[in-house]
Amino acid sequence: MRAELEARRTELARLADGVAEADLRRELAETDPDAIEAALVALAQAEEDLDRRGQTAFADRDRGERRRAELEGGVGAEVALAQRKAAEAELQAESRRWAVLKLAGLLLGSAIARQRAGQQDPLLTRAGALFAALTGGAFEGLSQDYDTGDTPRLAGRRAGGGLVPIEGLSEGTRDQLYLALRLAYLEDYAGRSESAPFLGDDLFLTFDDRRTGHGLEALAAIGGSVQPILFTHHRHVADLAEAKLGTAVDVVAL
Repeated sequence: MRAELEARRTELARLADGVAEADLRRELAETDPDAIEAALVALAQAEEDLDRRGQTAFADRDRGERRRAELEGGVGAEVALAQRKAAEAELQAESRRWAVLKLAGLLLGSAIARQRAGQQDPLLTRAGALFAALTGGAFEGLSQDYDTGDTPRLAGRRAGGGLVPIEGLSEGTRDQLYLALRLAYLEDYAGRSESAPFLGDDLFLTFDDRRTGHGLEALAAIGGSVQPILFTHHRHVADLAEAKLGTAVDVVAL
């Protein structure tokens, strides 16, 4: 017991850094015990913080030394160069793959378009010819267009090959399209069954004189298989028919 007490006093003297034991006892008596406890906790936390900072600094220094060794030995530069070359090779391969797929898509689209054009309904072909005549050559025919869902849609085909969907046509041109489809159907039906006359009542209400003239010529074009009869309240339509068709038309005033 005495030996342990002497050891504690020796340790205290070392930590006191020259301060007498009596002075330490007096200072201890004057100090609040709670303050001592708080100071001890703060010191413990500070010690832990210093320890963490020391470990972090040591790890940073170790990484820095290893990185320097890699750079000095050329390992880092070689790795970076290899990674760049690998990325370039991968990009080149992907570019070739994209080009092949793009070309394949274009070729497939062209083949599908040719197949669809070759399989076009003769009735639609005839309606396209009548539509071209009705529009005075503004359109050269009709085609089937396909939306993003590959659903077929009827469209007018301009001389340059551009397609105009029905909703993109003017009111007068839509009327010409519907008339072309009706006439083509009647002509086709007459070729398979007993011919019947076609009766039209003021078909050209939305047509100007130029379009009306084209419409009269289209009616005459199906006259070989269908007898077209047109009723109109407008004398100038009859005059235009006589001027355009001559003896091929009979005008009857009612």
